[in-house]
Amino acid sequence: MSVLVGIDIGTSSIKSIVMDPAGKQLGFSQIDYSIDYPAFGYAEQDPSVWWKLVCRASAKALQQANISGNDVSGIGLSGQMHGLVALDENGNVLRPAIIWCDQRTIRQKDELETLFTQEQFGKWIQNRVSTGFQLLSLLWLRENEPEIFRRVWKIISPKDYIRYRLTGEIGSEMTDASGTSAFHVAGRTWSEPLLKNLRIDPELFPKLSEPWEICGTVTVQASAESPFVAGTPVVFGGADQPMQAIGNRIIDPGTVSCTLGTGGQLLTPLEQPVYDPNFRTHTYVHAVPDRWYLLGATLSAGLSLRWLANNIIRNPNYRWLDESAKQVAAGSDGLLFLPYLIGERTPHMDPFSRGVYFGLTLNHHEGHLIRAVLEGVAFSMRDCLEIFKTVGVRVQRIIASGGGTKSTLWKQILADVFNREIYVSSMDEQACVGAAITAGVGIGLYDSVEQACSVIVKLKDTPVVPQAQNRDLYDHQYSVYKDLYWKNRELFTRLNVTKSGIGGDEDHDPKGIF
Repeated sequence: MSVLVGIDIGTSSIKSIVMDPAGKQLGFSQIDYSIDYPAFGYAEQDPSVWWKLVCRASAKALQQANISGNDVSGIGLSGQMHGLVALDENGNVLRPAIIWCDQRTIRQKDELETLFTQEQFGKWIQNRVSTGFQLLSLLWLRENEPEIFRRVWKIISPKDYIRYRLTGEIGSEMTDASGTSAFHVAGRTWSEPLLKNLRIDPELFPKLSEPWEICGTVTVQASAESPFVAGTPVVFGGADQPMQAIGNRIIDPGTVSCTLGTGGQLLTPLEQPVYDPNFRTHTYVHAVPDRWYLLGATLSAGLSLRWLANNIIRNPNYRWLDESAKQVAAGSDGLLFLPYLIGERTPHMDPFSRGVYFGLTLNHHEGHLIRAVLEGVAFSMRDCLEIFKTVGVRVQRIIASGGGTKSTLWKQILADVFNREIYVSSMDEQACVGAAITAGVGIGLYDSVEQACSVIVKLKDTPVVPQAQNRDLYDHQYSVYKDLYWKNRELFTRLNVTKSGIGGDEDHDPKGIF
């Protein structure tokens, strides 16, 4: 039997899927892990943990499929975006990876936005710089850990590290490069003008390929540590958002994906690298030829629910959470939630924003707290959708995916808040499926990504339909939700001017980004 393996290096788990050429899932495994928070505003993970869990999860998936590594024809990868993995000249990891939800680089972000204009960012990278993105993390490393910085040979993204452990080859590809803040998205190349102005050596960044191209094969050493056989082809793969888009067959303009994972994302393909002139969204390279995509991102989607479950209610049984929220009417009896627990990207690009419960009364209970989180995340996703409309995006169909879509209530809330039908794929784990598809294209099993999607990806026939009786209620609450941020924006900034290390630390002697 010939099968494909798709591996997703997520923020909260490693997933591995075994799929036959027709798209049938034969085996699947998911192993959860945590984010390390060594200081306020910091978010890190150990790349060696990713590798160990990739080996374990893939072994379990193959065992479930009742096949061995000899049956694997190709391996594809998907991974969390934006993070920084620093390697020395021997390929050793120099420090824990700084991942996408890290907020330590607020000062570096402010300094860059003082040095350069929006027009320059538009010309050089077609995006705004953001905390948690690779370039700013690199600048922080240069300022705060100079001994480590001097030893850096290459910086790569999380899934690129796993591919390196599999093949021994260093490299990256266009989709992950797009999310570094160091990449000229329209030209599909590293941004030499920006790097030159920042005195960053372009050689620190890896050479780039396409997601479906073969990077190398499994090495003898990797074969000894993993269930894979030496010589098995491994493609470059891609960032998790374009990989899930492929797994949902979101290739052409007009279709929008809505992902409810640790973070939340709204994505739609573009035929040209159009970007929001106010930089409230991101424009990146898609994982299919001659396509880009527009991305709106909210940082705390599933993360908000996990925070509530683990830290406040102290009951991580998500089925119970869902049932409790179902007992509460739409609108949570006037309770609103801002899901800005670690700052926010779309639409505010504000690392100082914070989470808020607004409208609490003595009549509210656990069910209200839960439902308000589900609704608050849906409002944050609607923020993304409204911006899409302003830049001329046609919204013909919305396809939802991610762990949050296991909740029928959350999908219904999305449909009601968007006032749009919500479709879901007939397949689970779309990022893994997308990774497996790129592997199939790379080894010649499929003619193209588009052809593979036409064979494999199917949507469920019946969408989630918005409930007309909730439209006016949610429109009203959404207007209050938007005002809630703007009326508190200045207070968020004042609250965060502390000695936390990410705000206005009075004891910090600023060295500047140079």
